[in-house]
Amino acid sequence: MVLRLLGVFGRELVETAARRARRGPARSSWGFGFEWVVRALRRDFIGMLDWPYPRVRADLDARFYPEKAVRRVKRTSDALRGVPAVWFEPPGAVDRGVVLYFHGGSYLFGSTRTHADLMARLALASGARVVGIDYRLAPEHRYPAQLEDALAAFDALVERGHAPGEIALAGDSAGGNLALVAQLALRDRGEQARCAALISPWLDLTSSSASTRANEPTDYGTTAGLLRQARDFAGAIPLDDPRLSPLHARLDGLGPLFIQVGDAERLHDEGLELARRAREAGVDVTLDVLRDMPHNGPVLAEYHPEAARGADTLGSYLRASLAGAARAPRPRGAPVPPAAGLPARGA
Repeated sequence: MVLRLLGVFGRELVETAARRARRGPARSSWGFGFEWVVRALRRDFIGMLDWPYPRVRADLDARFYPEKAVRRVKRTSDALRGVPAVWFEPPGAVDRGVVLYFHGGSYLFGSTRTHADLMARLALASGARVVGIDYRLAPEHRYPAQLEDALAAFDALVERGHAPGEIALAGDSAGGNLALVAQLALRDRGEQARCAALISPWLDLTSSSASTRANEPTDYGTTAGLLRQARDFAGAIPLDDPRLSPLHARLDGLGPLFIQVGDAERLHDEGLELARRAREAGVDVTLDVLRDMPHNGPVLAEYHPEAARGADTLGSYLRASLAGAARAPRPRGAPVPPAAGLPARGA
């Protein structure tokens, strides 16, 4: 694994230098180091497209990730109604307010390890405890397994005394998709989280927006690869089904949304379209567009000030949103509503 990554970054070091010498930076704010990282990530993801997913998961989990933010929080393993979870608690965390976080990875890979830096950053910026879950992954477990796990984790937090209005949902990429579909499911059963914060959310699995083509050169991965991954997640369900592509879902009556996208990523237009449709449906929407950022800007916070600004802005939103939550704990012994009629994990 290490030798492969060294090869990926070594080849991109040469190619990035040559490309910038011919054409200048790909984006005006991209220094050489940042462009090198983005190009290397692109090459890395393309190189893994034909790998079996278990190999991709093992490779990603074995890598080294930034530790600066992680070292500043307390990490604790847990299980929420049987769903594996990890808590990230910042110093002086407020008692009221929890962020339930869903990692990205096309619903096929990713974990609380690969996204530990981002969750730690959000915990530090928001002052709230963040709990990330390792929901079941496709293609071994296709929809609705991920939604079942998300709702099970939410219900476990309610069982432990958190009112729904003290819980914020958040996620990146496929995790942003999951945060939104979970909030939609909660709305339909009459109980919503305080808000849903979506980072570069994957909202239209058909990849039909203009930005999927226009921003292909400045994002990592490929649109063709993303479509293949969408099919591996969806199975027999059409990719434009609102259950999988919540851009097409009914949005009225939804709680507040925070939507963050980069203007150099292929999912840019999906985020803007969700903001437009949600506002038309009467939803309180905060839209944050990160200048010159590819997919999932806050993950690159160590490498670019705009990416770090994105993580801080999201954290500040969560802090303000949770600070306004009215504490209304469920009475002791009161039953927890079922997960919208869905079977329990493992059923």
